Amino acid sequence: QTCVGETCLAFAAFGVHEHALALLQKQVDGIVADEKAHGAHMQSGTTVMDMTNNEWSDGVVFCRGPIEGSLTRVFLDAALTQTVVGSAIDCSVPGSPAAQAWGEGVPQGSTLALGLKRGETRTLYLAGDGQWPSGTCWFQDVASNRVRSVAKGPQFMSQVEFTIQPSGRGNVWFDISSVEGVSGGINMSYTDAVGKTETAAAVPGMFRGSALKIVSAPGVGFKTVLSDKNQLGPCQCPAWDASSPECNSDACYAGCPGSLVNDACGQHRCRVFYAEQYEDPDSYCGWLYAEDAQTYCWAMDEWMCVDATCGYGGPDQPASDCTSPLPAGAAANTYSCGHGTSLPAGEPGKTYWDNGPGCDDKMVRGVPTNPAPPRSGGRIAIVFENLPWLHEKTNGAHMQPGTTVMDM
Repeated sequence: QTCVGETCLAFAAFGVHEHALALLQKQVDGIVADEKAHGAHMQSGTTVMDMTNNEWSDGVVFCRGPIEGSLTRVFLDAALTQTVVGSAIDCSVPGSPAAQAWGEGVPQGSTLALGLKRGETRTLYLAGDGQWPSGTCWFQDVASNRVRSVAKGPQFMSQVEFTIQPSGRGNVWFDISSVEGVSGGINMSYTDAVGKTETAAAVPGMFRGSALKIVSAPGVGFKTVLSDKNQLGPCQCPAWDASSPECNSDACYAGCPGSLVNDACGQHRCRVFYAEQYEDPDSYCGWLYAEDAQTYCWAMDEWMCVDATCGYGGPDQPASDCTSPLPAGAAANTYSCGHGTSLPAGEPGKTYWDNGPGCDDKMVRGVPTNPAPPRSGGRIAIVFENLPWLHEKTNGAHMQPGTTVMDM
């Protein structure tokens, strides 16, 4: 359900358009009745997608499909008769009930706005032949949504990312991203038609030390821990230059924008920066890794350096000053750290990383940060979790590490 009883009143008290909420509620009531009639007869290959708000507050889950028309096979009902595209919950449509209630999304593709009270779950249905490319979902609480909606895209917050391919002919690729910040916990799991489950979870305990802070998200207000990217400021490097001071700043390494990430040397220097961060448990990445959070702490975090040199400077590796030639068309990510062995060098008959790779797949609790199980019908569960230490206060200050919260 979109809202029930007192929650509807609470939403209205926060300035949410009551007429828009009424329209949303009317549609939801019809869908619930339809599910009772048809839910047991779903078409083969259909994947059920549950979105659950276990966060600290009532709020809204935004889910985006940036490619125009890509969500036409995602449905509001189990009978697969009501597509989400252009529906009352599509806030990319100007003037739609969802846009009025939660803010307008970007006009390209579709952005869904699912109003959820605490503990509430909303279900979508992806047809067996349907797909959801380059998808992402994020949560915003009611109070900060009243200040400024983040319907156009997540800022300073945790999010889940996924690409879902057709059932029986593709995979469910997913990961949790803390590249912007940590504003809450997230669990995402996929259970296929025979009951096999793969999960990614990022529900960290409170950080230690003084390097990190709980702050109000700039211009929005929800509580968050900002990532290195958002702590160190913008990168002033429109085009990569290995000798340019503007390109070789901590801000550029932390944000690692396209000018760096698309060049093997530029991306390498980002990786060296983050290899150092991982060694410090009080740093942003070090904290999340120590907490077993299966999440990206920076943009290219699916791989980790095996040591501080990150695959450069050794006798079988490119020079640390990036003067060694690379082969034509060398993939920037692979050659940024040596993901693999005996890779072709830029000189005939020569190879790099003969004695071992400079980076390996990042693993947390034995699981990669980006699981990709084959899709076979089944169920996807995305749960936005509360981090009590992010919101609770004791004597005017945030709780001390190790404090246990007791809810009655």
